[in-house]
This record gives sequence, structure tokens and C-alpha cells, in this order.
Amino acid sequence: MKLDIINTATTLFKKYGLRSISIDDVCKELRISKKTFYNYFKQKEELIEEVLQNIHEQSKKTTKLPWVYDEGKNIIDIVMDSEKDMMSSSEKGKKHFIMLYDLEKYYPNVFKKHMDIMSDNNQEVMKNFIKQGLLEKLFREDLNIDLMSKYITAQFQTMRGLIKNQKKSDLHELFCFFRDITIRILVNEKGMQYYVEKYQISPKVRKRKSNGNLSV
Repeated sequence: MKLDIINTATTLFKKYGLRSISIDDVCKELRISKKTFYNYFKQKEELIEEVLQNIHEQSKKTTKLPWVYDEGKNIIDIVMDSEKDMMSSSEKGKKHFIMLYDLEKYYPNVFKKHMDIMSDNNQEVMKNFIKQGLLEKLFREDLNIDLMSKYITAQFQTMRGLIKNQKKSDLHELFCFFRDITIRILVNEKGMQYYVEKYQISPKVRKRKSNGNLSV
């Protein structure tokens, strides 16, 4: 029953936002009494924290470490193949902005905890990503793994903040720009040569076009 409450609340929160959904709404959706609800949660804020914790746990289970599974591809190939998953994640992410907006506005302490956990999880994924690039001798050996993982994670979070008002066509360009910059700050000479030659990328970032779009 506790998991049913969490799952139902998660669906409602993502769709309508935290403020719009009351304990009564969750109980009505599940056809349970508030007494049953309070057997598991003392208040709405406790439910919200459990919902976020569940989201983090599910994210850890489903986070794909493609360099483990995609044999025959190096770390650069994997990054270049990642657009489909990233675009899908971005589209889904748009639906979560209502919940995150309410979380930041009405539950700032919970929001901060949520963002800290997300940042820590993303940094761990990024550390493994960088270590794989070093093993393949495609990334610079002078990289500070901890600092670089923090930097890229911060930039990724900034990009996610830009997603809300972007059209799908703009998302493609935004992702390609972020991907290009990330590869360029990580690769060594060998990695850059592979990146430029295989994917026919200009060695330099082109100047901004007259319409304001940046191409590479």
C-alpha cells in the first residue's frame, strides 16, 4: 500500500504539480481513507520526500552505463550515439518541470536536498565516463577527474534549465552544442583526431550565424 501511494502520488505530482495535489486527491485516486494514508505518512511533505527518494532509486537502477554493454564502440562513439536517449529524456523532463517548480517554491529545503542527490549521482556517472575515456587513451591524462565531473555535471544542469522553453528543433541544436563542447574539453590529440575524422566535425567551432544559432 505504501508503494501504491508513492507511485500514485508521483504520477499526480508530475502531471499537476505538488501544490495542486492534496492528500485527499491521492486518497481519492487510490480509493482509500485518509486514516489509511496516515498509517504510512505523517504529512504531505513526508510523502514528497519519499516520492523523490523513489525517483532517485529508480534512476540508479535504470541508468545505463553504455560503455559496459556496447562492445566495439569507444567512449566517443557512445557520446555521439547518445542523442536519441538524451532527447527522449529531455522531452520527459519537460513534464516534470511543474513538479520541480512547485518543489523549489513551496518546499525549498526538500528541493535543495533533491538537487544535491541528483548532482552527486550524476557526478558518479561522469567519473566512470571519464575513467573509461582515460582507459581507452582518448582523454587527456592531466584531467582532474573530480573537478571535471563536477564541472560537466554543473553544465548539464544548466542545460536542463534551458530545456523548459525550448522547441524540439532547438533541443537538438542545444544538445549537439553541449555534446561538442564536452568532447573537446576531455579528449587528447588522438581523441580529437578520431572525433573530427569519423564524424566529419570541424576542428574549430564556427562563428555564430546571423540568425543567432551556433554551429560546429
